[in-house]
Amino acid sequence: MNFIWYPLIEAIQDDYDTTKIRYRVCDKEFQQTAGGVTIRRKAGAHHMSPLLEYLPLVLYDQDKTTKNEDKFSRVDINPYFRFGDIFNHILSPERNDPNDLIICDIITHALAEIDRICGMSKHDFKVLLVMAELKNGCFGGSEDGYQLFSPIEKRAVAEALIKLYETSKGLRCLDNLLKTIMPDFKLRNRDQEEIIFYNPAEFDEQQDKKLRFIIKLFLPLNFPYIIQWRYTYGTIDHDPSMLLEEFVL
Repeated sequence: MNFIWYPLIEAIQDDYDTTKIRYRVCDKEFQQTAGGVTIRRKAGAHHMSPLLEYLPLVLYDQDKTTKNEDKFSRVDINPYFRFGDIFNHILSPERNDPNDLIICDIITHALAEIDRICGMSKHDFKVLLVMAELKNGCFGGSEDGYQLFSPIEKRAVAEALIKLYETSKGLRCLDNLLKTIMPDFKLRNRDQEEIIFYNPAEFDEQQDKKLRFIIKLFLPLNFPYIIQWRYTYGTIDHDPSMLLEEFVL
């Protein structure tokens, strides 16, 4: 993926403020006068190919040790790959305005956003709307609880919620969501009367808050459920669960 919308999508997935992305175009020289002294300056892209619109930094940072602040503070773009008609006049050698770099950055931001929206389906728009409502505390969740999830997990929650309203199968949607973002939890329906959430690991406060947030979204009000950590009901032929004080009665 070597188009200008790719670093924008990457920033959104990393929950990075996209307004801080700085697009840099091809080499450009200009004169700047300060205090009666004229200085000739040159600004341009470090990593650029005439065959690509955007050259991912991962090619130079294969260990992925670069932080987001460095990764997005300078995104090198070849404006002639698709948008030569837009940038030809601005990047003309006859222009010496240093503000051209800022203008190019603003234009590229707009073009990248248009690219992203044009590539979205109706389902993508639904997901974004639901994510925005979840962030505002709708559907029975809380804004603080929603912030515990990563960007990818937030999208998974929104997609599962859409599926819930389409199918009305809350338990199935809840089970599929847990398998996606919290696979350590196992969901059991006991006699169609009570739901058991079991995690064999030690109690984790953040995971517990995330699970309770999800439960509020998918289970009916006052529906009985139990959350169990590490120890659960004794199971015949499973000796570790049958030890005294090692299972829940």
